[in-house]
Amino acid sequence: MSKNVEEGVKDSRPEAARKAVIDDLGTVLATHSLSLLPANALSARESGHEGDSMTARRPGQGLRLLFVHQNFPSQYYHIARRYAANPDNTVIALGDAANLRQRPAVPGVILVGWELPPSTPKANQHTHHYARRFEADARRGQAAARVMARLRDQGFTPDIILVHPDWGEGLFIRLLWPDTPILAYAEHYDSLYDPALDFDPAFPATPDIRCAAQAANATRAITLADADHLQTPTRFQFQRLPASFQAKTSRLYDGINTAAFSPDPDAVLELPPTKTAFNAENAALPPWFPLRNDPLRLTRKETVITFINRTLEPWRGWHTFVRAIPHIQKAHPEAHFVIVGRTGGGYGPAPERGHWRDIFLAEQRAALDLSRLHFTGSVPPETIRAVLRVSCAHIYLSHPFFLSYSPVEAMSCACPLVLGDTEATREIAVHEQHALFADGLDPKAVGEAARRLLDDEALARRLGQAARARAQEHYDSEVCLPQWERVIHHLVKEPSP
Repeated sequence: MSKNVEEGVKDSRPEAARKAVIDDLGTVLATHSLSLLPANALSARESGHEGDSMTARRPGQGLRLLFVHQNFPSQYYHIARRYAANPDNTVIALGDAANLRQRPAVPGVILVGWELPPSTPKANQHTHHYARRFEADARRGQAAARVMARLRDQGFTPDIILVHPDWGEGLFIRLLWPDTPILAYAEHYDSLYDPALDFDPAFPATPDIRCAAQAANATRAITLADADHLQTPTRFQFQRLPASFQAKTSRLYDGINTAAFSPDPDAVLELPPTKTAFNAENAALPPWFPLRNDPLRLTRKETVITFINRTLEPWRGWHTFVRAIPHIQKAHPEAHFVIVGRTGGGYGPAPERGHWRDIFLAEQRAALDLSRLHFTGSVPPETIRAVLRVSCAHIYLSHPFFLSYSPVEAMSCACPLVLGDTEATREIAVHEQHALFADGLDPKAVGEAARRLLDDEALARRLGQAARARAQEHYDSEVCLPQWERVIHHLVKEPSP
């Protein structure tokens, strides 16, 4: 393999030399990648005749789409499913093999996985801390490029590539398919003065944090610059992009299945014993926390408050939520609090030691009835749906950052909402029409809003019904996917279906 490609240095040689490097990449793949793709699967799927070339697609033959996302399907679930449902299309998804084994399958999508090379804890100890993320991204991009070369050498030339730019797998796509249109998912773009950095005065952004945030753009900037077109889910996220990227960006929300995320008066949430939530990403609760050793069955008859985020951290309002619980428990001691999220990972700064979950639980320990708090760790979508269906009040308090699915899914379930008042949440709902807004940094205000929903059934019902209608009108996948299709078919220069 070329030393330049192996070390991640940009290859500026002429086309013939570049082609030789690509061929060499394909040779190495047999021993450096894991493919979930059976032999001849591409040829058979595309043409129906083993050995037919895939390099020249005939009119009416369907589209060949390549999704590139280390945690596929993630944001691409609905659009990938849409295209894979047409047997004339060939849909391949490339991702981290370890993640693909854990993620839900999308019918009709061919999965291809890369394996990251082994590394040691001290592998980048001498790398400047601003650049460590890019170094890891470059390794991931190299692993992905090797698998892409294998796909290309098996005869697969995509009509369009959809890629998430944040982890490096899109860095070297142009080396493999220089002429294929790329649609990149512009989810977030950090800046020195990102509003999320300055949102909470209790966690001031140091110059070092600001510089690290700016440096974190390196990978996504390269991939977004290479892309022919970008898409981003919301107006708030669009406005965070540099003007040069906005000029080639469409607002395309991922879409949710509002038929599946729907109200159910007979909904039941079955929670296993607390200890089943502990795993590598979700640390055990502190020894002083009373573990629930028996299953718990919750229905619409109980008072249930819910909080859902990928990670329980200040950037997602965890500290405000914990501090609001005593205000709610004072008026509603019978309330159960179902808390979905893990301790590992996160978007904001990590604590010096331990986990944010335990830090704020310890802070409020004396004021809380801990036996009414139920931690689930990360759970599958069907459990999220059950959580929202039994919820009397769902609380979402994120910093002004990219919008989680949970508030929109809660709206779809007609779940009464308390939203932290930010530019991002004001885009999806109107105060007193679809939700109650509160200062996301004021625990008392959040608690009072939740108590208002619990005390006024008519208000909670009215807001929930209006929220569901809004979700169906603006965020349903059947509303959003035709917009995606128009952009995709414009890029491949074919009429929309």
